[in-house]
Amino acid sequence: MGQAAESETPIRIAEELLERFAGALPVGILLLSDGYLRWVNPAFAELAGRPPGSGLVGTRFLDLFADSGQGLPDATRTRPVECTLRRPAGGERRVICRLAWPDLSPGADAWSFEDVTQLRSVEREILRASQELHRANRELASLREELRAERDGREELLSVVSHELCTPVTVIGGYSRLLLSGDAGPVTDEQRRFLLDSAKSCQRLNEFIQKLIEASREKRGGEVLELGSHAFAPLVEAVVDGLLPLAAERDSRLLVHIDSAAAFARFDPLRVEQILTNLISNAIQHGGPKATIEIGVRLLPTLVGGRRFVEVCVEDDGPGVAVEHRERIFQPWIQVRSGGHAGGLGLGLAICRRLVEAHGGEISLGDRPGGGCRFAFTLPAADPARHASER
Repeated sequence: MGQAAESETPIRIAEELLERFAGALPVGILLLSDGYLRWVNPAFAELAGRPPGSGLVGTRFLDLFADSGQGLPDATRTRPVECTLRRPAGGERRVICRLAWPDLSPGADAWSFEDVTQLRSVEREILRASQELHRANRELASLREELRAERDGREELLSVVSHELCTPVTVIGGYSRLLLSGDAGPVTDEQRRFLLDSAKSCQRLNEFIQKLIEASREKRGGEVLELGSHAFAPLVEAVVDGLLPLAAERDSRLLVHIDSAAAFARFDPLRVEQILTNLISNAIQHGGPKATIEIGVRLLPTLVGGRRFVEVCVEDDGPGVAVEHRERIFQPWIQVRSGGHAGGLGLGLAICRRLVEAHGGEISLGDRPGGGCRFAFTLPAADPARHASER
C-alpha cells in the first residue's frame, strides 16, 4: 500500500502541473500512464467528441486513433505523427500528435494534439482546384493552337487568293481599256456600254483584292508609315475627284469643308487617301440616291494626351447604323446591313481602324445631326515650325 501510494505521487504531481498550466490551452493535451489516459484537458475532450470527465480517463491510448498513413503515436518517435482521431458519434478528426513532455514523471508522458482537419480539407480543395485549373489551361492552350492554326491558314489563303487574282483582273481591265480607246478598232455604243460595265466590275474586284492584301499584311508585320507634314486640301480633292463618277451614278453630292486652322497634319498620304476613299465610297453606297456626303476637317479644340489633333469626318444622310453595331462594325469580317444594303468583305473599316491607330489617332462612328452616319478619325496636327522646315 505504501509503495503504491509512493508511485502515485509523481503522477499526481504531473496531473497538478498539467491542470495548472495546460488546462486552459486551446491545444489538446493529455497525460499517459503506461499507455492509458490519466488526464485530459477540456480541449482534447472536445476534440475527441466527448465532454470532460465522460470516461476518457482510463481509455487505452491507441484505441482512440487510426493510422492515416504515417503510423500511430509512439513515444519512441520524436517526430510528430499525423493520424485520425476516432469520435464516438462519427466525424473523425485529422490531428498531429506530438510528444510534448516525455518522461514527465516515471511511466508518464504528456502529448499535445493539433486539429488539422479543416486544413487538410482546404488542401484537398486547393489540389482539386489546381487540377481543374491545369486541365482548363491545357484545353485553353489546345484551343489557342487551333485558333492560331485556323488564323494562319486563313491569312495564307487570303494572301494566295488575292495575289493569284491580281494578274487576271489586271489583264481583263487592260483589255477593256484598250477596246474603249478604239486602238483595236471601232466599238458600237452598246459595246462601249458593256465594256464600261466590265471596267467598273474590274475596278470593284480590284478594290476587294487590295483589301484582301491589306488584311494579310497585318499578319506579316503590320503597317510601315511614311509620316510627314502634309496639306489636307490636295489629298481630299484627289479622293473626291476619283469618286465623282461613283457619286454621279447615285446622283449624290460631295461637299468639302476644311478649316484653315487644320490645313496641315502629320500623316502618310497614301494611307490617309486609302482611309478617305473607303469612308467616302461607303457613304455614297449606303447614303441612298441623291444623298449629300460632307467631308470636313477641323482642329480639335482640346489636347489629347498633351498633343493636338486634327479631326477628319465623313457624314451622310442615310439610314445610319444601330448603336449596338457601332463597335462591331470595325471588326474584321463583320458586315452590318444599312438600309437593306450590305456588300464587301467586312474588311474596309477594320483596315481603316488599323491605319488610323498606326498614326496614333482614333476612329469612331456616331450620329449625324438630322440623321445618318458620322465617321470621324483623328490625326496628329502638324507643328507649324516643323512644317515650315519640311517645306
